[in-house]
Amino acid sequence: MFDMKIVNGIILDGTGKHRFKADIAVNGDKIAAIGDLSKEEAKVVIDAKGKMVAPGFIDFHTHSDYTILFDQRAASRIYSGVTSMVIGNCGIGLAPIRDEKKADLISYLSTRIVGTINADLFLDWNTEDEYFKYIEKNPPAVNIVSYCAQGAIRIDEMGFAQGKATDEQMANMKAKLTQAMKDGAIGLTSGLIYMPGAYTSKEELAELCKAIAPFGGYYCTHMRDEGDGEMEALDEAIYIAKNGGVPLHVSHLKAMGAQNWGNVKQVFEKIHQAQAEGLEVTYDAYPYTAGMTGLSAIMPPWLFEGGVSSMVERLKQPELREKARYDIFHGIKGWQDYFLMTGGWQNILIASVFTDANKYLEGMTIAAAAEKLGKDPVDFCYDLLIEENCKVQITPYIMSQDDVDLVITDPDCMIGSDSCDFANDGILNFGKPHPRAYGTTGVMFRYYVKEKGMLTYEDAVRKMTSLPAKRLGIADERGTLKEGYYADIVIFDPETIADKATYADPKQYTVGIDTVIVNGQISMRDGKQIDEVHAGRMLRRKDK
Repeated sequence: MFDMKIVNGIILDGTGKHRFKADIAVNGDKIAAIGDLSKEEAKVVIDAKGKMVAPGFIDFHTHSDYTILFDQRAASRIYSGVTSMVIGNCGIGLAPIRDEKKADLISYLSTRIVGTINADLFLDWNTEDEYFKYIEKNPPAVNIVSYCAQGAIRIDEMGFAQGKATDEQMANMKAKLTQAMKDGAIGLTSGLIYMPGAYTSKEELAELCKAIAPFGGYYCTHMRDEGDGEMEALDEAIYIAKNGGVPLHVSHLKAMGAQNWGNVKQVFEKIHQAQAEGLEVTYDAYPYTAGMTGLSAIMPPWLFEGGVSSMVERLKQPELREKARYDIFHGIKGWQDYFLMTGGWQNILIASVFTDANKYLEGMTIAAAAEKLGKDPVDFCYDLLIEENCKVQITPYIMSQDDVDLVITDPDCMIGSDSCDFANDGILNFGKPHPRAYGTTGVMFRYYVKEKGMLTYEDAVRKMTSLPAKRLGIADERGTLKEGYYADIVIFDPETIADKATYADPKQYTVGIDTVIVNGQISMRDGKQIDEVHAGRMLRRKDK
């Protein structure tokens, strides 16, 4: 007798193979059989008639490093059919970190991935292993895969100092990265528009990559520029991977700024050239035309030297405010200027703030908020950053739909939401998050499959299952419906599956997903999450 049996469903096995009708049996945490199981008994039978059965979706790019600790339900993931997610992206991570540098890292994290959450941030660990063990003792509803973040490593060693690392600092950073790989990280990430990534040279990053090469790790980057300087930034990323002796993965591939729309074709040409020369290059994207970041990312990088408190103090000085204003409007060579990429303050939404006094600003554009307060938009941004201690998240409109479509429908592009997980109740119910936190998988089916016909169901599922599983090194046990693989399974109605989240009203779960199974345990049934089921696991890198 099987523990569970899914009957009458249409199977999308994750490989891109055409759909077929079959039953699936589960014993414990593994898929035990696939085929005609009509004569077999099972303790639990799920009738999937009229529905599609697929591997659980893998959210390839998230910033849920903290949110999974505050609310283990990972609700916006489960309602999206996600059974695994990847953290440590964009050089932003929670380890490794020594005790004396924890305050620096916490202040930095509060401006980036969980800036407006109403909770005290903590770092009850020093190493990646200790952080992973914390997750293992407090398991979330979904599986977790983690990178080691270059930002955390550099903060741990150098704080927010600009300049070149000394030989001793370099050796220390490489040693900690080596240990992180031994602890189970899958590679190194960088966020080169953020500090301290922006302070880091390509030579330093290539040297760090040499520490992950013996483990089969790869370099995953939020490039230094995704707008006017994108081609140079891509050249830099290729240099780092080649000289570090590792594969390259480009995060959230895009072309920012109206003046750069259409350049995605050139980006692909350069990637294909690097591939032809022997470099393994992969990439992911999210299916939206707006991004999301901290308001402090709009400020020139010199303001951030020394960390958040230093930035706040500089923003109070009239002469430095004027200097920063000039840089915002004119740009700095080598710096991605978000204001110039968006085309104006009317194209930047305030997603969330920390203080109750300013909550009324959430959902307004910077232009509208500044007008309401009778302020110049730049001065408004300075004052808001001071009032909120830089804990302000924004949603800038930066991409064209044609470019997004071209990237998303590329056969080799995998999908990541580039978001924290949220919930419609509890501690993660805050602000006006980017709708991608709730709707990424729904958009893939509603827009790309059903409305536009740009992808088949098989295509869309592959992009969120076997394709990312291969890059993550877990394709021999997850990402495909196959006997002996872990039972991460999603059942959805092809007629009704759709995103509901919008920029104006983002806190709406994707609909049409009926059942979610994580490691053989039912986490969602009949469209409703079972809150007490936290069946996710920490998926540490394995030596192959």
